[in-house]
Amino acid sequence: MAAAPKKNLTQRNAWEDRFRTPTAQALCDGMNRQFASLFDTAREKLRGFSGMVEQLSWEGLPWRWTMTYRLPPDNGRAWAYLVPDPNKPQIALPIPVQMVSALPMHRYKKHVKDGVLLGRMVDGVYWASWDITSKPQLTEVLELVQHKHNVSTKKPAPAPTRSV
Repeated sequence: MAAAPKKNLTQRNAWEDRFRTPTAQALCDGMNRQFASLFDTAREKLRGFSGMVEQLSWEGLPWRWTMTYRLPPDNGRAWAYLVPDPNKPQIALPIPVQMVSALPMHRYKKHVKDGVLLGRMVDGVYWASWDITSKPQLTEVLELVQHKHNVSTKKPAPAPTRSV
């Protein structure tokens, strides 16, 4: 009996391979330089918050391997998610309805407001998400992240910066 021909197995991208836990560097290596730089900027900002805990976890489809950020006291859901999709990195923020009313929504640009208010609502939580495509866009989203942190920790929110 003849042996079966060998299959040409291609190695999966680190982000897609559920059975091998990647490093953060391996996830960045799967992105182009611009996306990797934006991803690193978002990671630095999220890790910079006092008490924030970063963890790499498998979140299933479509997020796969994702950086999760938790802020004690943890309610069982991550405070923020940073999705290292090689084609379009994303940041997602679960924001409870009562917190949305405490945020200065009128100060944010339309795409940031729409990300929150048009996000899926599940059990009283808006699941806001944005593709990370440019530095100015990321900066605007990170202003909301900062305000969410301020509200979460009861700090006064600074006024958002306006780019001209």
